[in-house]
Parts: sequence; C-alpha cells; structure tokens
Amino acid sequence: MTTHINHTRRLHQQRLMNITEAIPQDQTDISFGAFAGEEFQRYAVGHHEIARAFGRRGIVLVHNDPNFEASIDNVYTLANSGNRNQIYLANPNGSYNSCYDPLYGLRAGDVLDAIVPVPANSYVINDIQSLRSALNDYLHIMQWQFEKNSAPFGAYPYNLDLLIQLVSMPFPELERNVLAFLPASLASMISTRLSAQDIQQRVYNAVHSFAQKLSLSLWKRRDASSHSRLSIISSVMNRDMISIYVPSSRSEILDYLSVELKALNDQNVPYLLVTSGISIHNSDSFSRLFLDDHLHVNYTTGILAEDLSTVIGDDSPSSKLASVFTQIQEMFVFECASTISASPFSEGIGQYYRRLQETSTTTQHAPFHFFASHGYATNQHEVQQAVINPEELINLGAGCLLYGKNYSVPVLVSYFTL
Repeated sequence: MTTHINHTRRLHQQRLMNITEAIPQDQTDISFGAFAGEEFQRYAVGHHEIARAFGRRGIVLVHNDPNFEASIDNVYTLANSGNRNQIYLANPNGSYNSCYDPLYGLRAGDVLDAIVPVPANSYVINDIQSLRSALNDYLHIMQWQFEKNSAPFGAYPYNLDLLIQLVSMPFPELERNVLAFLPASLASMISTRLSAQDIQQRVYNAVHSFAQKLSLSLWKRRDASSHSRLSIISSVMNRDMISIYVPSSRSEILDYLSVELKALNDQNVPYLLVTSGISIHNSDSFSRLFLDDHLHVNYTTGILAEDLSTVIGDDSPSSKLASVFTQIQEMFVFECASTISASPFSEGIGQYYRRLQETSTTTQHAPFHFFASHGYATNQHEVQQAVINPEELINLGAGCLLYGKNYSVPVLVSYFTL
C-alpha cells in the first residue's frame, strides 16, 4: 500500500492582512505575480514590489497596459524619498514619441544575433555567416569611430540610427567618406568583403527589415548624432527604471527585447523584469525569461495579469504551469472571474489525500432464528482533493490567496487591505 504524506489540508487562514505586511521592503530579489481581481489590486502589488527594488537594481517594465504606466509614479512615493534614480517612459504613445535607442549597450555578437540570427536550417548557414561577417564589418567601423571619439556615441559604440546611415551608403560612397579615414589595415580588410557583389545590398536589406519591425511601435529614426541613448541596458546599468509599451504584445518586439535582457544575464547584471497586460507566450525567447529557472541567477521577474492564459497560453502542457509556480516566490491571487480562470491556480497549488471512513451495516437471517442479526463493517479509503478549490477563488471577495516559494503553505486571507 502506498503511503501518502499529505492527509490533511495544509492551509493557513488569516482574517486580515495589509499589503505592507505581505511585501516587506527589506528584500529585493523576489520574483512575484499578481493575478485576477481588479486592476487596482494588481497595480498595488506591482507598485509595492517595484518600489522595494527601485534604486537597488535596474527595473524593466514591458507592458500593454497604459493605465499601469500612468500610475507608475506611485513607485516614487513608496520608495525611499531620498532615491535619485529615474523612471523613463520609452514610448508612451508608440513610435510617434519613442525615444528608445535600439542596439545601444549591446556587444557586437548581440547585435549580430538581433539582426541576423543563426537559423536551425543548415542549408542556408553559409549565406547567413557571410551576411553576419559583412554586418560585423560595419560594427568594426562604429567601434573604431567610438574609440577615436566617443562623444557622439555616449557610453556604447552601437546604435541603430548610425548603423542605418552606414549600410545605406553604396560601396563607392562608403569607401570615399568612411573607409578612407580608417587605418589602412582595417580599411583593407573591410573593403575586401564589402566590395563583393550584392553584399552591401544584402546587409542593407537585413538592417532595414530589422528597423521596420521596431519602427511600428518601439523606435523612431533620428539623425545619428542625436540618438537618444536610452535602452534597457543603459537604464539597468544606472539602476534606473524603464517602461516599454508593446502594443498587442507584438512578438518581434518581445524577441528583440529578449536579446537585450539576455545580454544583461550574460554579464550577470541584476535587474527586475515586470510585465503587465503582456501575452508572454507570444515570444518563446521572452517567455523563457519567466519560465526557465532563474531562482539562482541575478534577475527576478514580476507578472501582473488577469489570468494565467497570458503567461502559458490556452493549450499549454502542464510543465509550463509547473514552471510558473516553481519560479514565482510571492504569488497574489485575487477573486477569480470564473472556474476556467480559477482552475489553473487550484491545479498549480496541488492536492492532498483526504481520508474518508464509511460504515456499512449488513443484515442476516440465520435458520431457526426469529430475529435477524446485524453486522457492521468499517471501510477507510482516500480521495484526492484540491488544497484550494476553484469555487473558493471565485468567492474570495476582498480576500487574497498568497502562495509561492515564500509561502510554501498557502495563506488564505479573508480581507487583504491595500
């Protein structure tokens, strides 16, 4: 017979809890999630969680939720009043007012991966490698100019505005206006590759295609000498906060932002990545930042969402649901709208084995006896039962369920005050 460990419902019940009690300000490396309920409830959790990291590590907000961005100044109020770090709104109205500076802060290899990623298809690998080599020549030009005079560049050598300007030049113009001023050895190496037939056009096409994807919402072209110098990397390095609007959770934008975030991870730079209103599953690379194991690396995550479908999709394997519950250390679940939205939380928290005891009565008539004899039998068995039923989450009212690595035993709060 199998021995079951949990035969009792492991659940703490608490009548009243304030949000400041649930989110102590002396911890900064916490991954969190706030789900269901009303907007203001999720926003309050987001503000408090961001505030305790504000100024201590860089913060990246990626959202499709202008209302949350409009409320982000609450972080200043909740954080240390002496904090001088900034909150930057990169593109509050999409590309029209965008001041985001793509590629700024990336290393050469990251730029190549962003613009000309290496596909799995081995049949085209030679063409891709030749294209990456030619693009890398343009990056060599930018690197040399940066080292000679960094003033027009800022702290980093690469930006999309200057790259477009360079790749737009026909080779004779590039040779006359740019290569002629490089050291002879560098100019000779670059000239050999970039003078090859069609290579300049191929690089231009790749960079132009990349720029077009970003120009719809993230980036507005500027003169190369006036690029904004605002990116995820530049903000995080200064321990500032940057808010980036991604309308419709566009996958190509999320894919690119993942390149910058991965670059920070490669350098072991601490930051907090928060999403609100984003369908994380639209981008595999972006969703991996949340679902892959990051409890022992130098970044944390936060998710504000109505339900888990925006995180794992509607038809996802149970392993994705398990990843959500494994990676989130503080999960706040407010009143759910339906059984459908409540069920993943109930499933993710798990079940226990409830012991049931049934007593049965048997009646027997023995020969030559006027009265029947009665027998009694006791049967004990176990049934699986959810620790938290979906119905309980539908009827939370002003309450909240706390779960996650920091709440290994769920806490069911009747009144959760903000």
